[in-house]
Amino acid sequence: MKSKIWKTVSLILYPILDWVCVFGSCILAYNIYYYLGIGKQIAYGHSQYIVISLLAALVALLTLHISNAYSRESSVLNVVEIRRVIKGITAAFFLYILLTFFLRANHSRYMVVMAFLFSLISVVVVRTVLYHIHPYLNQRYEASKRVLIYGVGEIGQALFRSIMDSPRLNIQPVGFIEDDPEKKDFAVNRYGFDTRQNIRVLGNFNEMERVVQEHRIDAIFVAISGINNEVLDTISNRAKSLGVGVCFIPNLYKAFVHRLRVVQIGQFPMIEEVSPNPEHYKFIKRISDFSLALFMIIFLSPLFILLALFIKLDTKGSVLFKHDRVGKGGNLFKMYKFRSMYTDASVYAVNPTTRNDHRVTKVGRIIRHTSLDELPQLINVLKGDMSIVGPRPEMPFIVEKYTDFHRERLKVTPGITGLWQLSGNRREPIHANMDYDLYYIRNQSFSLDLAILIETLIFAFRGI
Repeated sequence: MKSKIWKTVSLILYPILDWVCVFGSCILAYNIYYYLGIGKQIAYGHSQYIVISLLAALVALLTLHISNAYSRESSVLNVVEIRRVIKGITAAFFLYILLTFFLRANHSRYMVVMAFLFSLISVVVVRTVLYHIHPYLNQRYEASKRVLIYGVGEIGQALFRSIMDSPRLNIQPVGFIEDDPEKKDFAVNRYGFDTRQNIRVLGNFNEMERVVQEHRIDAIFVAISGINNEVLDTISNRAKSLGVGVCFIPNLYKAFVHRLRVVQIGQFPMIEEVSPNPEHYKFIKRISDFSLALFMIIFLSPLFILLALFIKLDTKGSVLFKHDRVGKGGNLFKMYKFRSMYTDASVYAVNPTTRNDHRVTKVGRIIRHTSLDELPQLINVLKGDMSIVGPRPEMPFIVEKYTDFHRERLKVTPGITGLWQLSGNRREPIHANMDYDLYYIRNQSFSLDLAILIETLIFAFRGI
């Protein structure tokens, strides 16, 4: 009963909160404009603008619905939902401007811009908060489908992380089924927003009935690399005999680095590869990167000077730290950071994973925790070595050990921020989190870059 109530509430919760955010943002913009006397004074009173704000909020709900912002479709770290929210809110205000133009309504451009920005920020913040508390609500109200993952290999572990990154799917991985006796006690950890979650191998094929009954399993997800039809049929028939559903991952996890689209031709499903990187996207992204980096360097120049002073007063040595990193196509470049470690620390040692690392200076602990040490990489963006958004660049000695699979991340320009920074898996090596880089490579777009950038700004103080 609790689960049904929560599922119903969750369906209407998002639209209600979106409506409140947009309506409240419009009222806030009106009051700021009215009381500060910005631009030309408006000709209508508070009661009229309340009606207009109600209309704007309803238009936003419509465009958000059209943009599929209320879909439960899976995404990595909520970026698909945020991307759809950005599209929906932007479309709502364009539609609102068109309506007021044709109706010859007297509206201030300052007020409309403020309402748009407030709406976008508030809706994204609320959606992000809901994303992080959703797993706890699912657990509290027992609303999740309980699943076993068959196979604890690379694909099985990646599937586990992807499910945990998609709480609105209401799926709870309970454990693994694994036939390799050497992995009998294998466990997989996944660091969430502020928590650590792990599941372990619960049994093998012969123990499936016991595991299903003991853990009240609803479905089995088969995640075995190179599985043949005969083995899949055996697993599927066994699952059906136990009264649980079964799903499987096709052998395409490493086959493509681009987006895939399923095309149905009669009774045959066809997989089509869609390139996500049109030339105009690369060109406009480069211009946007350069412009944004230049603006931020000028705007943040007082902060640059202040941080440099603190670093100099704290310890001896240079303010900036230059480090060889591998960029697009395997090309080496010098990456800049504010120095956060003592000068005698090994340049190519493994990066600190805790704030108490003895190599980190007093000021270094602060700037690493707030990610301020990354700001000089804006210079790398100006030079074209890096982008604002993209996979993080790795050190040469690590790239030398890359497999062909890992080298896929070298096909795009590295970035200051990306999906990896938004994840709870920042404690693990960059190349150990290919899920995030592959997702970005396959789905690059302006709206995805903007979604990542907005979420980075919200959680800018979640560094090590």
